[in-house]
Amino acid sequence: MPSSFTGTLARRLDGLCALTVVEAVRAMPLVPGHVYIGRGDADIIVSSRAGKLIVMAAPALAEHRWHPSVDRLVTTAMQHLDASRLVGVLMTGMGNDGAVAMTQLHAAGGRTIAESEETAVIWGMPGELVKAGGAQAVLPLDAIAGQLLAWSA
Repeated sequence: MPSSFTGTLARRLDGLCALTVVEAVRAMPLVPGHVYIGRGDADIIVSSRAGKLIVMAAPALAEHRWHPSVDRLVTTAMQHLDASRLVGVLMTGMGNDGAVAMTQLHAAGGRTIAESEETAVIWGMPGELVKAGGAQAVLPLDAIAGQLLAWSA
């Protein structure tokens, strides 16, 4: 995503969602009920400071083709939290970003969802997750929130 888009996207989603949506442009504590969008020209990672989890923007690494990188986000989250406490959702997008790390998350006991081909505008990213065997569930867009609620009950 281009950096000129992600801030606008976060503000738009914040106005539409019951959850608070922000663009992570600096280190911020991870807070329940919040959604963090990574800047388009950087990655978003999970880290720890003073024993508390934070989310922060990090310079893009050349080893990741797309930014913000899903693979990098998931990998850093797994470094700080047990996989059984994580849920990954991979929705429409080009390429294979997220497929490797989310397959590892699933294998380690995390829960994963891939958006179905029927509703994805571009089934590249979720399709690669399905091909890798890393999707616990493959769901149409309108069923994803319900599955997340069911898993959190």
